[in-house]
Amino acid sequence: MNNNIRLNKWEKGISYEVAFWNNVYRWNHTFKGLMGWSHYGKEILLEDFDANSFLKEREQPTVLDVGCGMSYATGNHVCDAGVLTPIDIHYIDPLADYFNKILKRHHRSLPAIEFGMVEYLSSIHTDHNADLIVIQNALDHSANPIKGIAEAINVLKDDGILYLNHHPNEAEKEHYKGFHQYNITQEAGHLIIWNRNERWDINELLSEFASVKVSTHQNGHIIAIIRRTGALPSVLLDYQQDIRDLVESMMYMSKEHRSIGRALHFKLQYWIFNLIQFVAQGLPWKFKMFVKSIIKQA
Repeated sequence: MNNNIRLNKWEKGISYEVAFWNNVYRWNHTFKGLMGWSHYGKEILLEDFDANSFLKEREQPTVLDVGCGMSYATGNHVCDAGVLTPIDIHYIDPLADYFNKILKRHHRSLPAIEFGMVEYLSSIHTDHNADLIVIQNALDHSANPIKGIAEAINVLKDDGILYLNHHPNEAEKEHYKGFHQYNITQEAGHLIIWNRNERWDINELLSEFASVKVSTHQNGHIIAIIRRTGALPSVLLDYQQDIRDLVESMMYMSKEHRSIGRALHFKLQYWIFNLIQFVAQGLPWKFKMFVKSIIKQA
């Protein structure tokens, strides 16, 4: 798929994502609910993977939570004999500028989110020293998940781990709207990423430089533990092509956003979503779940 088409589809999801988090952080009851669910300030816990034991064996481990949104879901401590020790964790998201403004607007004391796109992660995290990279419910929201996987593995240390945790086949369920352009599933122990136009077997794609262990958690989430075992081939790390794609995308977006109509459409879309989320997030949790159950049954 053409890079501009990917970017254009991905960009359409920004207004909804920003409006959603703005209103989660606006209301005290939704913010408290989020922090009650989040592992921020606690031991790192990941489904179907003992991240705590893995990190305890690494010297001064570095963790990247990529595509983190504003959930702060990944814990930022290791626990050894009941003692919590902070770890070097970086919360990274392409919408960091929007999210940091939301933190400031609603006076929430949480770490600033760092800018970064998984498709260009090695240009942001240039030390290539990550022990663990966590991507939860985000890889399928990216513009190019296959490139994102390659970039993440490139940033890992030898024997480092890329941990993926996603709802199965989200794009199909969301009818390919907004950020939902790719599906993640497993077939016979293989991690599969696909949409209406493309399909990749990740186990086969990575076989020469990474091992892939895939499982389905009891809650239905697709879990993949990808361990780096060797250097990536240059064909997956074509930085000259990256530069060409980015320059082309910059010119494309410049042309698109020069239109007054396009700019007004983006603003209008954001305020519509913001109004919807203002009402939705202000409702009691039990009532929202009741309404959702009715919609599903209809």
